Amino acid sequence: MKMSFAFFREALLRGIQYIVGMFIFDMPPLLTIRNFIISRLFHAGKGLSLGNSCFFLCPHFEEVTNSLLLFGNDVYINRNVEIDYSGGVSIGNNVWISQNVLIETHEHVISKAPKSLWIIKRSQLVIEDEAWIGANVIILESVNRVGKGAIVAAGAVVVKDVPDMAIVGCVPAKYIGTRDKEND
Repeated sequence: MKMSFAFFREALLRGIQYIVGMFIFDMPPLLTIRNFIISRLFHAGKGLSLGNSCFFLCPHFEEVTNSLLLFGNDVYINRNVEIDYSGGVSIGNNVWISQNVLIETHEHVISKAPKSLWIIKRSQLVIEDEAWIGANVIILESVNRVGKGAIVAAGAVVVKDVPDMAIVGCVPAKYIGTRDKEND
């Protein structure tokens, strides 16, 4: 593997995230430091709150043109969340992401060729304002949008876009209802 700027940048970002992601940084004064550092490393609005062991990464240490991670205001991310932003991820305002969530924006196109020659396909993901991603959810590369006010139920595997105000769940995720707009 040829060492590149992208490799060193990604290694540095992961190292810093590992240090500030440790449990000790859950203590109130240190939690403020964690949130400050992560909001400076990535494009974050005000009020970003992160649990421990959260990682935001570009797999394969490649320089990717659209690999940006953008956070809106008042984004709450619980512990053990991993976001692959190699395709680009934009998270809106007042979004909640519960514990143990995995978000992927790339996949390997399987072929008869050796795995090292497989093509990597990336896609951009937008999580709109007021969305809530439940615990243990997996969002795959085929998803481009989680709609405004949408709820993804715990344990769901999301393989297609989620409409505004929809509630989805199951494996694979399917429509199970709509948020009651009168209580918004």
